[in-house]
Amino acid sequence: MLECTIKMIEVNNLVLYGKNGTIRLKIPELKFHSPGITALVGHNGAGKSSLLKLAAGLEKSSHGSILYDQKDIFIHYEDLKEKIHLLSWGLELYRNLSAKDHLDLFRSICKNWNKDIELELLKDLSIPTHKKVEKMSRGEQVRLRILLSLPRSPKVILIDEVTNDLDTDSRRAIFKKLDSYSFDTGAQVVVATNMIEDIERYASDIILLKKGEVILQSSLDSIKEQHNTSFEEIVRIYERKGSVL
Repeated sequence: MLECTIKMIEVNNLVLYGKNGTIRLKIPELKFHSPGITALVGHNGAGKSSLLKLAAGLEKSSHGSILYDQKDIFIHYEDLKEKIHLLSWGLELYRNLSAKDHLDLFRSICKNWNKDIELELLKDLSIPTHKKVEKMSRGEQVRLRILLSLPRSPKVILIDEVTNDLDTDSRRAIFKKLDSYSFDTGAQVVVATNMIEDIERYASDIILLKKGEVILQSSLDSIKEQHNTSFEEIVRIYERKGSVL
């Protein structure tokens, strides 16, 4: 059952500078909505990964803040790290351990581990529990990351393009689970991806970044109704405009 008041990530007057002093992100205001999947879209270098790392509390902005439940996520990282999960290729699994080893470890350290969700994911995602991570395909590794995240009952799930290289069946299984989890729990799910098929099939909301700025945030249905064209063409329209909405 959903909570009466759904908490969300809020971005306020955010600026992030790169090492050479250039602006990597400049976002005056942004809210991650739920339930459902929000697609974070933009070309390489648009700022998708940077925004997700900031939202997970792994980096600090140069100016402004990103809040969850009115708490600065970077400052309150230790309090919020079990509520906000980032799935990224940059966050490594233990290559010499199997999926079963990972499960045993995470069960032992996570206070609110949900065994029912674990069993459901093991069945539906077909994860080879006795195979070591170093022997797993990229798809198996992504499914393992989902398995190690959802039973911990996160309130926010941030996915940094880890689904892009997977086959269609693997992506479909993962997105179905993420969508179901979001609607069952009210959790926010934000997926950085440029896979048009996945966006049109699974996304409820769209955030389009260009050169570190949000040039579009809307529900997918309303933006497609407004323009009466494909989402791929909508992205082209707004990237040509380059205007902040």
